[in-house]
Amino acid sequence: MKTWKRLASGLLALALLASLSCAALAAEPKKTVEESPKPAGQFSRWFSSLGINPKTPKASEEVLSRMGTAIKQSKTVGKTTVTLNAAIWNGKNLWLSFDVKSPGIPEEVQQYTSLTTEKCSLKLRDDQWKEYTRNNLEEFYSNDPEVTPEEAEKKIQAELAKGQTGSFWFSPEGREGNTLNFQTNMGWLDSRLFTKATQPVLTLHLESLAPSDSPDKVFLKGPFDFTFTVKKQVPPIQYTGADAKITLGETKKVPMRFTELQISTTGLTARGEVLAPINDFPKAGEKEDPDKLYLGDLNHANIESSWGLWLKGDAYVDITQMGGGGGGGNEGESFMIRFGHDFPYPIDPAAVTAVNIGGTRVELEKLTAAAA
Repeated sequence: MKTWKRLASGLLALALLASLSCAALAAEPKKTVEESPKPAGQFSRWFSSLGINPKTPKASEEVLSRMGTAIKQSKTVGKTTVTLNAAIWNGKNLWLSFDVKSPGIPEEVQQYTSLTTEKCSLKLRDDQWKEYTRNNLEEFYSNDPEVTPEEAEKKIQAELAKGQTGSFWFSPEGREGNTLNFQTNMGWLDSRLFTKATQPVLTLHLESLAPSDSPDKVFLKGPFDFTFTVKKQVPPIQYTGADAKITLGETKKVPMRFTELQISTTGLTARGEVLAPINDFPKAGEKEDPDKLYLGDLNHANIESSWGLWLKGDAYVDITQMGGGGGGGNEGESFMIRFGHDFPYPIDPAAVTAVNIGGTRVELEKLTAAAA
């Protein structure tokens, strides 16, 4: 099947990430910066992995502080101290910054070292989790013509009965002496899926951390529990009404008609229709027909095309080489696709005036804007 269905409830590993005949589009890794600019404030230090505007570092700090909640909670168990620094929320994803200080951290634990996180969790307050989960699943099943309302309700009740596990995986962003720094994207926290809650209340639980390759070398026994409220967010801006016919790719040309754009503080997502038949991947032993378009060609077209942003004052930000991924599938008679590209540093969505898609400038003022 030429279909991806993604249940966007990844936050807290709700165990709801349903993928029917799922095939994700790969993305180019982010560029590495040889000399990073210095942070202009506390949020830029806590979340330096999101990047800093090299020309105006204060602009990055301003964007982060607008969607940031300073927490600054510290707890000590034995010789280990954990400090939960802050959270940032862009209306779609939640990031946490925390530090673990312990004289017992093995030398092999460095940046990106895989850790045993099976006993760790991040959970929404129970009533908020039920609200979020119900709204998420109702939206998901409403788009599935094969599921009746009665069947959907049974599935929702079954999922709610399981409760939330809140499990997630994370690794260090860096190490200085006996201190590990974590800047972790916790996953989806879609503000649209809250109907009553405006400030999510979450509990971070840390316990039994060790290198995955040496699980007996536990350097954080815990348990550590931090309950906090996320007070700020900068939601994405959704632009509709576009009718931009653009051909992407070099190896193979993919004709597209882009209809929607979403711009958050951390990335761009463009959604559109492929104006040509898309074929399944060839079966084992079969060769691709050079005159046909396949699913993999969409990914190559994304990577081979230029992407960027124009900001107020006409400054240009190139995001061609930034990661982001994408996905899509059949919707009626059309094959719809979305391409994503991260930003090299936080950007105010309201400051973006136009986007570059494959060398074509799409002006945002001509589109209909709304909070996503």
